[in-house]
Amino acid sequence: MASHQAGRGREERAGAEDFESGLDYGAFAEDDAAEDPNRTQALPASGRDDAGVQHTSALSPEDLAALRGGDAAAADGRAERPAERGMPDARERDIVASRAVPSSDRRPLPGADELGPLSAAVGARSASGSSAADPADRYPQDASAAYAASSSVALQGPTPEERARLPKAGPRVAQVLLAILAPLALLLTAVRFVASPAFLWLEYHRPGFPADRFGFDTGDRMHYGSAGLDYVTNLAGSRYLSSLTHQGEPLFTEAEVSHMTDVKVVLWIALAALVALVVVCALLIAHLLRTSPGGVRRALFAGALWLPLALIALAVLAVLGWETFFAGFHSLFFADGTWTFSARDALIRLYPEQFWVDAALVVGAIALIASLVTLVFTWPTRRRREMSADRRGQLLDTRLRWAREEDSQVR
Repeated sequence: MASHQAGRGREERAGAEDFESGLDYGAFAEDDAAEDPNRTQALPASGRDDAGVQHTSALSPEDLAALRGGDAAAADGRAERPAERGMPDARERDIVASRAVPSSDRRPLPGADELGPLSAAVGARSASGSSAADPADRYPQDASAAYAASSSVALQGPTPEERARLPKAGPRVAQVLLAILAPLALLLTAVRFVASPAFLWLEYHRPGFPADRFGFDTGDRMHYGSAGLDYVTNLAGSRYLSSLTHQGEPLFTEAEVSHMTDVKVVLWIALAALVALVVVCALLIAHLLRTSPGGVRRALFAGALWLPLALIALAVLAVLGWETFFAGFHSLFFADGTWTFSARDALIRLYPEQFWVDAALVVGAIALIASLVTLVFTWPTRRRREMSADRRGQLLDTRLRWAREEDSQVR
């Protein structure tokens, strides 16, 4: 809308505004197109002159040709003509042509100075000819600071709270291993007790132990039986047994000495396994004490549950068929034909069948009593669970304090 000029009447101003508004421009464009079919039509560019009056102007064919990129010389001339006519530069005019304007002649969005940095950024992107280009960072210093902060956090590693958390997978595996290995160590300990002079003395002197039908009294049994027991537990060679005599005759045959040597190997392997199990169980207990309060109690409780069940199953098998059970047990450790002897042989006279039955009963009784005692001391009562929870909380607090002290020392 045109500004008010002094000296003009209402009618004159109304006529000027009707013409300058550009509402009837389409009629003039249609007339011009009818006169010149080669002329390219374009919408007007609007602007204000130095007096502040709004005006509408059309582009010449040369200007349109320059905008289409058809004539570089015309574009250069166009760049000079607006300045000569006192018109604004073509890049600063709002022009909509019938064909796409080359990207080299696109202008920034109007009003960038008034609209602020956002409009200027959008205009710069349009002038570059790439709509997919990312806008310029308005705060590069803030972005650098944020990146540096994120990098420092990544380099710091886990927080003290994360480092103070107690592991889960490791203690669980340790509990399972301790629940399995501790009962096995108990069984081997019971076996080692049976292979001792104390059990041998108790067995020979207990009421109801069968007497030797071929002349061994209790003294003879204690003397020769102790020699055989010493052999399977010491480091002496086979001569230790082969040199023993009774009434001028060798006490043991070569087959008996060979079998006792096999028994000696099995017992030493069992002793080595017992030592290894004790060491492993001690390490597992130490690990659980440091990482899982109450874990030792839970593991021993689980082991004390399955061991009696296994012993009951073995006892049922032994009662249903002792000969089969005894033969199956020996076949696990000795070759067939190396552990069967005559009733007149010294091994059968010194260690009759009742001896092995009593030995199995003693081993089972020791394991069962130990399991029951363990169940009593590890039963998960409410007080014990609360104590485990308190110790767990104390351990977490201690680990958190250590982690924070380490961070303070590093800083």
